[in-house]
Amino acid sequence: MKLPLIAFVLVLGAAVTQAEARSPIGGATTPRDVVQSDALGPRSDPTPTVAEAVARTQIEKSGYTSVRGLQRVSDGTWRAMARDSRNAPVAVALDNDGKVTQTR
Repeated sequence: MKLPLIAFVLVLGAAVTQAEARSPIGGATTPRDVVQSDALGPRSDPTPTVAEAVARTQIEKSGYTSVRGLQRVSDGTWRAMARDSRNAPVAVALDNDGKVTQTR
């Protein structure tokens, strides 16, 4: 009488273990998407300074999107990679007067 009960518990335990192994919770067994490299480079720091946020906003107001790698150079201008209206990656610069231009 106890043998069928023990067999049932063992089968149930194995089934639960298999179900947990396929569970997406935790992500350890979930296949990950392939990381696509971006032509613009890595994303910028998630906590920008106020000056960096203002520069990014100025560049985006000029019609560019996906501003990446924003850095201030010694003469005070900001340089970054962005996407133009054709969605092509371009280098841009924001000068001290607020003018955004494409650079090479």
